Amino acid sequence: MSESAVSRPTNALWSLFRPALDLLLGRNRTSAAFRFVLLGAFFVVYWFVLVWLAGFPGEIPLDWQNRLPSIVFIIINTIAPFFHPQVLIHLLPVVFAILASFFIGSLYLTDLFELDSFWIAASYLFASLFGLGYPTLSINRGNMSELEGIHTHNPLMQIGGPGYVVVHLGYAAVFETEEGIPKVYGSPRSGDETTGPFIEGFERLRGVIDLRDQLGKVDEVRAVTRDGIEVYARDAQMLFRVYGGDQQRSLQNPYPFTNEGIRRLTYGQAVKHEGQRNWVDLLPEIVSREIRSFVSQHSIQEFLALQPSRLLAEGEPSEEGEEGAQSIIQIPRRQLTEHFHTDQLKERLKDQGLELAWVGVGTWELRDDQRSSMPGVTGPAKTLTATWRDLQRANLYASTDYQAREYDRCLRERTAEGISEIIKTWKHGELPKSYRCFETLHNLQMQMELMLHQLETETDLNPPPDIEAALNHIRFLIRSREIGEEEA
Repeated sequence: MSESAVSRPTNALWSLFRPALDLLLGRNRTSAAFRFVLLGAFFVVYWFVLVWLAGFPGEIPLDWQNRLPSIVFIIINTIAPFFHPQVLIHLLPVVFAILASFFIGSLYLTDLFELDSFWIAASYLFASLFGLGYPTLSINRGNMSELEGIHTHNPLMQIGGPGYVVVHLGYAAVFETEEGIPKVYGSPRSGDETTGPFIEGFERLRGVIDLRDQLGKVDEVRAVTRDGIEVYARDAQMLFRVYGGDQQRSLQNPYPFTNEGIRRLTYGQAVKHEGQRNWVDLLPEIVSREIRSFVSQHSIQEFLALQPSRLLAEGEPSEEGEEGAQSIIQIPRRQLTEHFHTDQLKERLKDQGLELAWVGVGTWELRDDQRSSMPGVTGPAKTLTATWRDLQRANLYASTDYQAREYDRCLRERTAEGISEIIKTWKHGELPKSYRCFETLHNLQMQMELMLHQLETETDLNPPPDIEAALNHIRFLIRSREIGEEEA
């Protein structure tokens, strides 16, 4: 007879008994409730059989019926046979065996997992067997070492399930089943708000993730442009989030995440002798890497062009600090973030379970080597940035918008100066107050004649209409004239 012919009936028989065996030995709530009911039913039936085989011994005398109420007599007469020595002598060994096996099992768990107390193992074993008093683990930290420090007596940290896990808002946890399959639990999308999701037997905590925005900072990053020019990023910062896919942040889901992103953050970190590295500690390295990658994609001309030309007009370097300021470049945070949001960067961060929120760099600086930085020696970095700044200033000053703004500014300044002179004459003139109006009109005449002369010298500007008529009227008002003389 072949081996396959023998295995077929065995497999068929095993397929019939396996569901019942899984139900009896399972590590979930259904199996625990089934074991509790099965053991209780077996104990009650066994006790009743012992009473029946003993012939219901220990009945109380009938004369007690006159001394006790009827209901009390019936209850005592019913219970008394179950506690008769003829019954207990066969029942107590079974109870002792159950308690002894439970005690040995608790000792074994205490020694195997090096628990701090025997009662921790006893309560955990009782909950695992009968589903009563399951332990609860609260995930309120984003670091495994901190979580282990505040849950030193929780068996779910040292042994694993069964039990409940309460994941607080802003955190996610990864548990591994006995087969090594990861399960992600996070708030508020999974589990009950009070007890949290149920983890089955031997599901152990593998890692926790802080879903809140994390800031990576580096004091200085050295990068090289596409054409070989060194650029230094000072006070570089990047704000990262756990990869959330296409989900949008809302009040109902303030910290969106994907299971794939959580698994990548948990399993993608290096393991050192002191333990697994936290993904937050890796952020400065990511910042340095992405800054270098960003700079290497641009030539020095393209990189310098990222600084808006308005900064040249608003932030002109002073003569005292011009030499150091010429090699400093400032790029607005919003514009820099837009340049960083490329498909290549999104894919790189997605592979690590992250996404970029914003980028900020204090200043960019082009430096010369030590020899070029000596007094009296102009290095290539200073020459390059100075030439570029001069070119940008020339383009800025030649633009129509800049010239129009400058003309409006000069006009406002001249008008303000003229009004100030008129007010000053009215308050502190040389003539008496009764004749101060003539002195004020004379000052106004001089201001208008000066403005008319300046406008006539500009070939592209035309004087306002009727300005000559206004000047003649002011001259007529302030000159000496006879009574009744009419204005020319």
